[in-house]
Amino acid sequence: MYQRVIANTPKFLMFDLQPLIENKQFIFGADYILIRPQQNGGTLYLSSTDIPLVVGQLVLIAPFNPFKISGEALNNNDSAGDVLHFRLNALGQTFIDSIQFTNIKNMLDNAKQGLLFDSGGLETVFEIMDNIENSFDFKQLLNILMLLDQLTKTPSQQCLESHPITFSTTKRTENRVDIVLQYIATNLAEPLTVTIVAQQLHMAESTFSRFFHTHLGVTFRQYLIEQRVKQAARYLVSTDWTIAHIGAEVGFSSLSNFNEKFKTLLHVTPRHYRVNHLSLRENIDTSQSIQGQLQKQLHHWQTSASIAP
Repeated sequence: MYQRVIANTPKFLMFDLQPLIENKQFIFGADYILIRPQQNGGTLYLSSTDIPLVVGQLVLIAPFNPFKISGEALNNNDSAGDVLHFRLNALGQTFIDSIQFTNIKNMLDNAKQGLLFDSGGLETVFEIMDNIENSFDFKQLLNILMLLDQLTKTPSQQCLESHPITFSTTKRTENRVDIVLQYIATNLAEPLTVTIVAQQLHMAESTFSRFFHTHLGVTFRQYLIEQRVKQAARYLVSTDWTIAHIGAEVGFSSLSNFNEKFKTLLHVTPRHYRVNHLSLRENIDTSQSIQGQLQKQLHHWQTSASIAP
């Protein structure tokens, strides 16, 4: 029905179609979620409300609305249903605030309480969903907009939460970013991947990739390499460890990989960096001198291409 593409690029911002699977912990996702069960037997837990998932219905959930889905029928079963993750940032605020978008915007605002569509009249919506696939074709953006527009014309909208939990989106986002950055900082020596770090926030990989790029301005891989190189530069100045040991200490898989990434970012090899910055040891009690030098040398990095770790 659709192609699965791992949406781990910042260019993939608008949507991501995933199979409906069980998640045992409450998720506070950064995306709008549209759930389409295609088998009975699952249950959606939305804050304090339990909703049996039944074929022929749709559930729309706004960002940062806690939910989880359970049911043995959903495990390892790609035909159990679909979950469409989508966000509005990629459209631009002018488009979102346009009068033509008003009905969709009002519907999405109501999704803060969870919206259930289950009284028929969804055939056209399902037909559009069947044509959505994870690709970069422009028609996929049109499909998403057509889907949202058609949902606003469906009369069977039922709010699921009469007293929804109110969350501070800004504060929650800050907390989640802090969790990720702290986890990366304390695990640089480990083989960090998008999958591993996304699990810390109970996010799907593609959702996490979009979340990270939106709030940090760079991809996960770019940020990880920058942090590893920064920490390596500090070790080169502050310790007498061998270059191979430092590379391993900050998580590079090989000495050649370490040398390559270090030189790409700082335009000098680790050995030459150590030789050229021995004077910084005079101020070793403070890290400001090292940090200042690194910031100057990394000022072009933000515009560089993504580099695989």
